[in-house]
Amino acid sequence: MLNTYLKIVLSSALLLSVVTSFSEKAKAQVFVNDTFTDGGRTNGADPLDISWFEISSNFDQTVSTPPQIKLGVVNDPILGTGNALNLDTPSFVTFNSSFLPPHFALGTFAPVSLGNNIGDALDLSFDFRFTTQPSLSSTSAEFPQIRGSGLRFGLYNSGDTPVTTDTLASLVGSGTPIEDDGGYLVVSGLAGTSSLGINRENFDSEDSITGGNGNIQLVSTTSVPTINDTALHTANLVLKRLTPQLVRLTTSIDGSSVETSDSGSGIISSFNEIAVRSVFSNLDVNIDNVVLQTRTSTSVPEPSTNIALFGLGLGWLLKRKFYRSIK
Repeated sequence: MLNTYLKIVLSSALLLSVVTSFSEKAKAQVFVNDTFTDGGRTNGADPLDISWFEISSNFDQTVSTPPQIKLGVVNDPILGTGNALNLDTPSFVTFNSSFLPPHFALGTFAPVSLGNNIGDALDLSFDFRFTTQPSLSSTSAEFPQIRGSGLRFGLYNSGDTPVTTDTLASLVGSGTPIEDDGGYLVVSGLAGTSSLGINRENFDSEDSITGGNGNIQLVSTTSVPTINDTALHTANLVLKRLTPQLVRLTTSIDGSSVETSDSGSGIISSFNEIAVRSVFSNLDVNIDNVVLQTRTSTSVPEPSTNIALFGLGLGWLLKRKFYRSIK
């Protein structure tokens, strides 16, 4: 009879574990999954794809040829078996060494928010590769002083002015839709520079996103590999709710990561834009498998708690058997 009780308890524990695992997986919800299979950069035939826009600056202290970044869908067997979005960054010259002309891709989608419960998370990931090797040249055209942020990407909120078309403007005090956006920006080092960091860009800076006025560094490290090839790489940015007024941010490139936190009224928790930028002159990058998903926290007992519950259940059954045997 005891063996029968043990079988019942063990079977119940196994069933509980299976149900628990299933419930945890079911709490993840995907909002963006853009693989560019339909061959376009707009919100087309593919489920969960988004619209991508060309954003460039024609600031009068720079000259870019052509003047604007070009986005196109190309076949890239290195990133996978299908298509990828190509960011064709133009060649540029600047007459102001402290100003880099913004040329970036901006993906737009319906607003997605980080949950309010402790443990809720928002996860952005994508694959990328440069189509040519990031240059080690010391010429001014490659801006060696900014190699520590040669690749930039982030999650943004459009504020009150969503982007609905390709934009070519100064992006500095000209009132374009991009100038009131806010969000979190990841910067990664290229061409021999090992660095990875997370910045916050505040709303209404009257400057371009992906690095400009209102850009505040939250964390930076040099304890990561540099990117100096045309191989496949994977980028990731995760926001996780620690308390109602504290959010942890973690970013990684190929698994090498850095984390920080943001707190108080400055927390940005709702997003409807993804930005990707190659900062070097004439350095193109392909991106693919762009995924944005939320994970909702669940109250799942720790292993020690499950063991305790199992022990209580077993003890209760043994107690019943003991009392029945002495009647």
